[in-house]
Amino acid sequence: MRKDQRIYKIDDLEFTVIYSRRRTIGISVHPDSSVIVRVPYLTSQKTIARIVKEKYDWVVKHRDNYRRHNNNNLNRSYSNGEIHLFRGNNSKLEIEKSNKSYVRFFDSTIQIGIDKTDNSAAVKKVLYNGYKNEALKHFPELMSKVLREHEIQGFTPKGLIVRTMKRRWGSCSNKGIITLSTELIKLSDIYIEYVILHELCHLKHHNHGPKFYELLSEVFPDWKPVRKELKKYVQ
Repeated sequence: MRKDQRIYKIDDLEFTVIYSRRRTIGISVHPDSSVIVRVPYLTSQKTIARIVKEKYDWVVKHRDNYRRHNNNNLNRSYSNGEIHLFRGNNSKLEIEKSNKSYVRFFDSTIQIGIDKTDNSAAVKKVLYNGYKNEALKHFPELMSKVLREHEIQGFTPKGLIVRTMKRRWGSCSNKGIITLSTELIKLSDIYIEYVILHELCHLKHHNHGPKFYELLSEVFPDWKPVRKELKKYVQ
């Protein structure tokens, strides 16, 4: 653990405190059900405990929701007929024996060819390789579309990276590089566009202050309900 991190516990709520140069205290619950509390340097344990207790019910509610969803995901068998998401559609797995592995995505089905059709780990690997390949094709196209539609804003990202991210849908580095999680390929374009615009706004406001949300509301007026729906999905 880094020197600027501490782990605390209040009742049955365990959380990691990260100290930084920020000015405010922020609490976030991540899809893996971990709880992160970000605080300014020199913030007392008493103050941290008070803030966490004030938000206790909200934090536990979201943590437990993620735990339930994660338990459901752990029970996946990656077998014939199981339903998986792709581009916002509930798609049924159709697995067939093949000497050469492949995956093909359609609106209502995902066809997977694999040698060992009863090996769930192997099926999952082929499926997620397919997800990543689709994301590598689709996300740059969607990014270009979003940039064209909002050309007046003068967004100038320095690059786009697509990779697996366990705790975030996207990020924007200090150098202006946008990173998107491959998991977004499971969802409809409106959610991907929201994440893209969210990160593009960070090019101008690298925080979540009033100016950031003012810009986000300008480029994506319906961001609040979309963000609310996005939180229902677990990576």
